[in-house]
Amino acid sequence: MKHMKLTRRRVLQGAGATAATALLQSTPLRRVRAASTRSLKVSTFGGYFERMFAERVYPAFTKATGIAVQSIEQPSGSQFLLQLAAANKAGKPPMDVGCIIDVDVLRGRALNLWRTFDQSKIPNLSRLLPDLASKPGAGLDNVAAMSWYMTLVVNPNEINPLPDSWTVLWAKHLSAWGIQPGSESVIFEIAANVFFGGNDILMSKAGIDKVIAKIAQIKPNVKLWWQDEGTMQTALINDEVIGGIYFNDTAQTMVRNGTLVRSIFPKEGAVQSTNYWCQPSASSKLEEAEQYINFCSTPEAQQLIARFVGSAPVMDRHQLNLTDQEFATVSSLTKPIYTAAQARFKFTDYMEQQFTTMLTS
Repeated sequence: MKHMKLTRRRVLQGAGATAATALLQSTPLRRVRAASTRSLKVSTFGGYFERMFAERVYPAFTKATGIAVQSIEQPSGSQFLLQLAAANKAGKPPMDVGCIIDVDVLRGRALNLWRTFDQSKIPNLSRLLPDLASKPGAGLDNVAAMSWYMTLVVNPNEINPLPDSWTVLWAKHLSAWGIQPGSESVIFEIAANVFFGGNDILMSKAGIDKVIAKIAQIKPNVKLWWQDEGTMQTALINDEVIGGIYFNDTAQTMVRNGTLVRSIFPKEGAVQSTNYWCQPSASSKLEEAEQYINFCSTPEAQQLIARFVGSAPVMDRHQLNLTDQEFATVSSLTKPIYTAAQARFKFTDYMEQQFTTMLTS
């Protein structure tokens, strides 16, 4: 039987990529109707992700506020941000609120793309985890929406006892692991935090070189440098690797579908990435956007996102009515390793160049 490579995230990314033109033409894909004439255009990544927001989150917001939502599939990649900036400059942003990855928040800020919110109009900000708050001095141009994790995913039949530390990647396991290469790989954060005390070392070229040298030590252990999520999924299904660094949510879906893998949150922390709500400055729907973001910062919304979207909540566990199993499926109480968005904003090209040099040398 041929195993399908199409996962939830690939559906999400693939649909988003094909939606680029539609997004910039401001074409709504779904509308959550309300009796009121007030409305808001919200973009999230496509496929399953967008569908769950449209079916679960937006109706709850509309019921609470009377504001209708037009749901738009949002493409990924660097071109999206440049196209959005051009549309915003022309006064025609395709959405009023977008779900933006951490490094693109910084890139958009550099382009003067985002509106600054009035914090007093979003009182539920106080519910969010302090580590995910907007940094002082920048103004409130982003609010944490949801998080997701890269964990240590392994075949329990191939490695016993189950590891509890990222250091297993550096132990002697020849041709065992699948790891994503390049500047976007979270192996940078893992090496920086496990061996160098944190992400600060990635804020200089000399520090990046030290981290690259540490990553080079695992080359004999890596069987698959995977560029595409589906490639790693297939390798796990077919026992071509004993494990590696992978998406927790997709791994959990694989478990539910009968694949023999375990997603482990290592004792040093899994790598957590967070998406943020941002508003293009040319959007006229400021009040509606602030109401939407305030709603998404409630336990009700975060519970819907965890249960149906499959993303980790951005507020403390004790504010939520998720069962232990529901919470453990999407998150962990272990302090995470945060993605080094500032380093990638400043040094993406250098990180990519040095990683490629390391791999080919």
